[in-house]
Amino acid sequence: MKSPMFLLSLLITVIFSCTKVIDDPIVTPTNPCSTVTYKTDITPIINQTCAIKSCHVSGTGERDYTTYAGLKNDAISGKFKKEVLTNKSMPPRNSTGPNSLTAAQLEKFTCWINAGSPNN
Repeated sequence: MKSPMFLLSLLITVIFSCTKVIDDPIVTPTNPCSTVTYKTDITPIINQTCAIKSCHVSGTGERDYTTYAGLKNDAISGKFKKEVLTNKSMPPRNSTGPNSLTAAQLEKFTCWINAGSPNN
C-alpha cells in the first residue's frame, strides 16, 4: 500500500510542479533621436519660433534661419546650442511669437545638434 501512495504522491507533485515558462519578448528600445530630421522636425519649429517677423528672417539684421544655409553655421559653431539649449535665451521673452520652447522641441534640437546638424 505504501508503494501506490508514494507513486500517487510523486505523480501529483510532478504534475503541479510543471509550469510552462514563457519568455518575455525582447523589446528593442527605439532611439527617439534616430527619427529627427531637419526637414520634418527642425524646420517647423524654426518657422514657428525663430523665423518670424523681426527675428531670424531676411532683412532684420539677424541671421536668416528660413533656410538650412542660414542656420547651419550657428548650429555647427555651437552658437545655436548655447543660446537655445544652454542659456535658453531664445526665443526671447519679448518675442512677437512664442517666447519659450517646449520640452519636446528642445529634445528635437538636442538630437539634431548631437547628430551633427545634418541637412536631412
